[in-house]
Amino acid sequence: MGIEAPHTSGSLADELLRAKSRLFDAEQGVYFAPVRHHSPACALALREMLRELQPAAVLIEGPDDLDHLLPLLQHADTRAPVALLCQSRRQAAREPDDDGGADAPPEIRSAFYPFCDYSPEWIAARDGAALGAQVAFIDLPWRHKAWDAGRDEAGDGPAEAVRSLMEERHFAHSRYLGAMAARLGCVDHHELWDRLFELRGAQARRDWRAFFGDVFSWCAAARFDYEPQVLEGEGSLARERHMAAHVKRWRARVQGPLVVVTGGFHTPELLANWQAGEASPAATKAAAEDGAWLIRYSFDRLDALNGYASGMPSPGYYQRVWERLTGAAPEGVEVDPFTAVALDALSGFAARMREEDHGDAASTAGVQAAALQVVRLAALRGNAGPGRQDLLDAIRSCFIKTAIDEGTRGFTADLRRFLSGARIGDVPPSAGSPPLVEDARRRARAAGVRMDDSTPRAAHLDLYRKPAHRERSRFFHAMSYLDAGVAAWVSGPDFIAGSRLHLLFEEWRVAWSPLVEAKLIELATDGASVEGVCLAELQREERALAEDGRGRSAKAAVMLLQRACLIGLHQRLPQLLQMLAAHLDEDANLASVVECGHRLVTLWRAREPLGLQQHPQVRALLERVWPAALFLLPDMASCTAAAEADAVAQLLLLRELGHMLETAETGSPTIDLAPLHDQLARFASGVDVAPGVCGASAALLFLAGRWGEAELADVLSQRFGPGADSQTSVRFLNGLMAAAPELLLRLPTLLGHFDRLVRGWDADAFIAQLPDLRHMFTRMKPQETADLATEVGRLHGAAEGAVELAAMNYETSEQDLLSGLRLEQALAATLERDGLTEWRSH
Repeated sequence: MGIEAPHTSGSLADELLRAKSRLFDAEQGVYFAPVRHHSPACALALREMLRELQPAAVLIEGPDDLDHLLPLLQHADTRAPVALLCQSRRQAAREPDDDGGADAPPEIRSAFYPFCDYSPEWIAARDGAALGAQVAFIDLPWRHKAWDAGRDEAGDGPAEAVRSLMEERHFAHSRYLGAMAARLGCVDHHELWDRLFELRGAQARRDWRAFFGDVFSWCAAARFDYEPQVLEGEGSLARERHMAAHVKRWRARVQGPLVVVTGGFHTPELLANWQAGEASPAATKAAAEDGAWLIRYSFDRLDALNGYASGMPSPGYYQRVWERLTGAAPEGVEVDPFTAVALDALSGFAARMREEDHGDAASTAGVQAAALQVVRLAALRGNAGPGRQDLLDAIRSCFIKTAIDEGTRGFTADLRRFLSGARIGDVPPSAGSPPLVEDARRRARAAGVRMDDSTPRAAHLDLYRKPAHRERSRFFHAMSYLDAGVAAWVSGPDFIAGSRLHLLFEEWRVAWSPLVEAKLIELATDGASVEGVCLAELQREERALAEDGRGRSAKAAVMLLQRACLIGLHQRLPQLLQMLAAHLDEDANLASVVECGHRLVTLWRAREPLGLQQHPQVRALLERVWPAALFLLPDMASCTAAAEADAVAQLLLLRELGHMLETAETGSPTIDLAPLHDQLARFASGVDVAPGVCGASAALLFLAGRWGEAELADVLSQRFGPGADSQTSVRFLNGLMAAAPELLLRLPTLLGHFDRLVRGWDADAFIAQLPDLRHMFTRMKPQETADLATEVGRLHGAAEGAVELAAMNYETSEQDLLSGLRLEQALAATLERDGLTEWRSH
């Protein structure tokens, strides 16, 4: 099967045919292998080509400053998928108006150069070396691509901080290939490629000359859509000039056949210019700030459907194809390899659905129907066997019982994950990863993280009863703190926010991936262990506090202490406790001190899972935080109207802190609340005290039993009596209701005073106070609001029964309850069917 040149003009077609005739130049001894990255068919054809030619050298499209990693790539212990990870670090330039402060953090660019078992580049590197050929990369150095190529549309810098070094976006955007796909009834260029190349018969797969000739035509067709100016601007021509110079140098250097393996998009230019190329390219040596490593990679990162800029979709599926095409068929099996893969995938996916208890799992009859359909679809489309698109169409037709757009997103995601696969490769110990990566791997294994599979899994941790689970939790918190991507917190006690502390168990979603190792390598300059890097980050936070003017903040210091406990930096706790003690003495912000107290109580109550049992300083700090807060409390009297709401909130938090300290069981004498009540009495009776603070203080004194109704009535008479300012009165009531909204119902005197105040307002005064009134009543529960409306109605002579406003809320029949229960069950079933069960907890 051949591919015709596009019929745009006779000269263009003739030019394509002439170029194609030079693809395998026996006279010059240069053989070009145009490939599509990660194509099993290209890998098989290349293997046949290398075995026949027995080349003296194999040149591969790849950064030529990574040649030193080829021995690792060829190592017997290296198991695909793997990738070359490249990182280039550059100190950010100072802005013109920089005042000479601390240097900005360095800017880092990263990229992956991935390989799987069926990557042509993998075959070229490993089979070429096994045949005794010299192997080399010939593309531009990675650091050139990082900083000088691949710029965004504005030309301001690299479009991505992490990118692929195997980009094939040209195929997806080719008008000619799009027209060909439409003509043959293909969904996209991926299906078109499969039908023209991957699904060839056994004899056609072995004819590498015809195969690569057709690949050349395919790639040339895509290249016709791009003008030279565009290719120059995006960097393709610069790369091709560099590769052409390498080909010319190698041709002069070695005797024997020379095989050049590059993406087919670049082959036409290399054919035209390699003999007229420049002198040997300049020697490329990585700069001191650059680094490259061979790391493990995963199928989910290799999947074109997950945003990878190159290669084939569904790598797990093509891995099955590759293994069938290169391995011995099971004894007694006559089926062709493509059909065998399709049948295996059908049964495997159906089994996976049953294992995961899918409500719409395929039955045996459904699998049989899909098996029959996939074979018939392949025959109808003229394929040598079922392809990936045939398999997808059969599954969607036979496994999905509803309309394709009715709740099938969960099913589609499951199918995509199944065909993508979750395999992770391996590298030999001599790969030389930074010590940080090795330490993180060791601790991840100890924490139960699967290192050979990138599928996220749940980890349930018993924090209070199992010390080993606490160690796992600290590792997960540390990796989350470093934003390394290993673990995502799902549920459990939140010791930082002080919420859900009644929960005894913690749940995480954990998975290892290549991006984890990339992030760790980026962090490797901060330390050789996870603990060391976390400590460096924590110390940066400490310095940042001082630089931001929060160097004496007790709140900020206790948050650092909490973080250190969570991530396992217990060796740092003595210094942090000492720093917190100093800040508590110096902090002049009441809100900061009060929140510090709340967080200290949380630390004390959770001292066992947080590992604070051996630090008596926490008890000492708990004893000091109460007098520190009381010392700052008098300043609240002079707060402005704008700060009044915050002041009232702090007053309530201080009262709550007192109750928490009373019940904290620290073993110390119970704290004395009398100084707080004395200060509240001064606030409640003071003339120049902010009205909201006065109202809140009065309510708190009444709730504490320090004031009775008589004392409260005296204050109300002053605030709501004749001559009282309406705005001041509303602010007072706002503070009182913030502390105890139920008092308006419990105390008829208070409601009467408020009613007389409102009745004395004219329309303008009422409208002016309406926003504050609405905000004030939002603190009441719906039933309390209804009861208040009833009482106000009675005050104004409403008839008995006419003011029962809340009665309608309870007129619910048994049938209504049953209907609601059925609706909830149907909704739960729908969420489970669509893979959205996690939403039920939100």
